[in-house]
Amino acid sequence: MILNLPSLVYAIGLILAANYDLRAKNGSAFTTMLSLGLTRFDRLWEAVGKLLTMFSPLDQPKFDQGNLAHRAAALLVMAQMAWSVRQLLLQRGESDQPFFAAGLSGILLNLLMAAIVYLGLSLLGTGWRIRRDLDSVLRRLGLRVPRRQDWLAGLASGLLIYGCVTLVASLLPSSAGDQSSARLLFDIVKRSLPAALLVAILSGVGEEIFFRGALQPVFGIFASSLLFTLVHAHYGLSPELLILFFVSLGFGLARERFSTTAAIICHATYNFAPFLIYRLMPA
Repeated sequence: MILNLPSLVYAIGLILAANYDLRAKNGSAFTTMLSLGLTRFDRLWEAVGKLLTMFSPLDQPKFDQGNLAHRAAALLVMAQMAWSVRQLLLQRGESDQPFFAAGLSGILLNLLMAAIVYLGLSLLGTGWRIRRDLDSVLRRLGLRVPRRQDWLAGLASGLLIYGCVTLVASLLPSSAGDQSSARLLFDIVKRSLPAALLVAILSGVGEEIFFRGALQPVFGIFASSLLFTLVHAHYGLSPELLILFFVSLGFGLARERFSTTAAIICHATYNFAPFLIYRLMPA
């Protein structure tokens, strides 16, 4: 995700303007201004709606062509995708350098900041305290107190996805699972299970609430998973990105069949599994 301050301020401004204009139902002056008029191009959003329907075999996205909030979110999603593709091309197929500050404290701080940004964008994007109250926002995001089925589905699917990824990665040892950032993170965190669990939870909570809770119902599993994959452009152009796309589809199915809560548990389980296996079988 683009987390630099100017881009974040612009994203928040556009999201707020769209939600306030949507609530007012009397025009879209602020949204039109911030989007450079793009939110007024009806044919563009008709095409986006058709494209989302065409590439959504696993679910039915609820993208509303006339909804200003949906149009604003789509603009931001397309901008993020374009920026991520540009980064991939600039890397010339090689993975990026570590994207977090060195040391455990740096990793945790970066993950916490990212989780806060993702949560904030999700709350604002769904209209918290503008056109929805907190209960309505939580229902919209698919969040609830974990039920037994959430725990069972999340833990089982997380372990299943990790097992499948490990099998595929073993067939591609020179490309998958050998990225500098991921390897460095593992080396730093692997000696402390509590720290590993915290890393797994922080990344799972923030990303799942945003990608699966806020975006997936509007744009569908395929588009939200594609964005999730492109956001992780630091992996470079490698089979790891393709693997990550299918991992994201698994998280999306957990959200679709159960809840975002189940997807969070699935994601956290997937992230925590290698650390737990390392401690149980260090050899």
